[in-house]
Amino acid sequence: MSRQLHLTSGSILPQLLGLALPLLGANVLQQLYNIANSLVVTWYVGERALAALGIAESVMNLYIYVITGACMGAGVLVAQFFGEQNFVRLRRQLFVSAVLIGGSVLAAVILGQLFLPQILTLIQTPDEVRGQVSNYLRIILVGMVFTFAYNYLAASLRSIGDTRAALGFLFLSLGYNLAAAWVLVAVLDLGIVGTALATATAQLLSAALCFFYIRKKRSFLLFGREDMVMEPSLIRLTISYCAVAALQQSSLYLGKLMIQGAVNGISAVSTAAISAFTAAGRVENFTQAFGLSGCEAMAIFIAQNHGAGEDRRALKGFLMGSSLTIGVGVFFSVGMGLFAQPLAHLFLGGGEGMAPCISYLKLISWFYILSFFGNSFVGWFRGTGRMNITFFGTTLQIAIRVIGAYLLVDAMELDAVALSTGLGWVAIVLFQITVFLLQVKGNRLQPPHMV
Repeated sequence: MSRQLHLTSGSILPQLLGLALPLLGANVLQQLYNIANSLVVTWYVGERALAALGIAESVMNLYIYVITGACMGAGVLVAQFFGEQNFVRLRRQLFVSAVLIGGSVLAAVILGQLFLPQILTLIQTPDEVRGQVSNYLRIILVGMVFTFAYNYLAASLRSIGDTRAALGFLFLSLGYNLAAAWVLVAVLDLGIVGTALATATAQLLSAALCFFYIRKKRSFLLFGREDMVMEPSLIRLTISYCAVAALQQSSLYLGKLMIQGAVNGISAVSTAAISAFTAAGRVENFTQAFGLSGCEAMAIFIAQNHGAGEDRRALKGFLMGSSLTIGVGVFFSVGMGLFAQPLAHLFLGGGEGMAPCISYLKLISWFYILSFFGNSFVGWFRGTGRMNITFFGTTLQIAIRVIGAYLLVDAMELDAVALSTGLGWVAIVLFQITVFLLQVKGNRLQPPHMV
């Protein structure tokens, strides 16, 4: 086992960067999956198909973020056990989380297939794109099994400090996804169904590559027959971490589904607002990848040190990591406001959706830095095991976003979503700062000098 996986000693800044840069690459590549699909659909199928893709992904992302949330929760436990050097508990926890999360994903996929018509009605899917949305989701829901397999394996690797391997696998699967999407959509004329097939099979490829790497290079992460024990204490611990993390992500995306419903309601005559919201979402998701990378890197570093009892080192790592993350946030906040028009044109290429997309990006740019503050605090609370704080904060944020969007949408249309999102970020950052200061004071820790 390589010593560089251990984060409980040595220079902090290089370790944080060593974690964050591969995570950033992986998060950016993950967004390129969606961007590639959007561009292929826009160029070869049309703007209405892009609207269908946006609606379908609002449902798909609910599954994805619940899966990633649960796997992140399990990963915090893996990092803590790795910091303790308790490999028996580590492997048993991996088995328990595989059973609990994998079983839940399978049940959710079955329920999604059974109740898909009702889901599409709930989010006010326009009739002219309903068939395309349904066909896309039927395939993507099956692919969620592969999405779980990849995220479970990748989260295990990241939690021990190996963040580079998953990046390579995503790069290969993205190349496959681009080629497959072009062949299936542009050559075979399968439309939006082609993008679904390309995405689902790309996830299968990345999961398979991840498994074979672990088997060869990180075999201590593979549980054997002696580890296949549903230990009650680990079941309770895993549920408390994974369920709360999944609830956090699901509350965020249930809220986004409701916001998508408000946006869909604008589009009684035209799908311009849906296309504009989809394009703006692509810009946000790409830039958010940088904040999420900082969050994940801090959570891994903090969890390992927290597990090893190095709480002051964990705090110092948080302060360094948050400074870097927030600095990047300043850059994107300014850039989004200044370059709103070319960013909108990249995904829409003109058309009715341009004006509302530009207006949305300019308005939300005034608040955007706050999302990077929020990501930094999520990394701290997740790494120290306070998953309930991330859940409460996210629930507060999304409640403000949903209520604000529905109250203001008739008067402000798509700008209502931007404004309510910004106000939600204001609320969550104030909440996080308050809890963080109380936690530091309660532990009688003073922020260390960053030298």
